[in-house]
Parts: sequence; structure tokens; C-alpha cells
Amino acid sequence: MRLVYAIVFVVGFAAIIADHLGSPSSGRAVSPEDFAGACAPCGAPCPSAKK
Repeated sequence: MRLVYAIVFVVGFAAIIADHLGSPSSGRAVSPEDFAGACAPCGAPCPSAKK
């Protein structure tokens, strides 16, 4: 039974890795300048910066 669990785990893990590696990228590297004036790493603007 452990062999079945191991096989299911390996196949699932391989599917996740294949999906991740096969997905298209944004096409460019992200630089810190892209987030200038942002409070969060996601680029959300600072509430205090709004005028």
C-alpha cells in the first residue's frame, strides 16, 4: 500500500512541477524600481501617499 501512495505522490509532484515549468513567464525580470513608492511587495500603493 505504501508503494501506491509513493507512486501517487511522485506522479502528483511531477504534474505540479511540469505545470509550473510549462507556464508562460511575464517575459521580463522584475526590478525594485517597478515598486517605487509602494508599501507592499505586490506593488500596492501606500495609503499615506495618496493625495
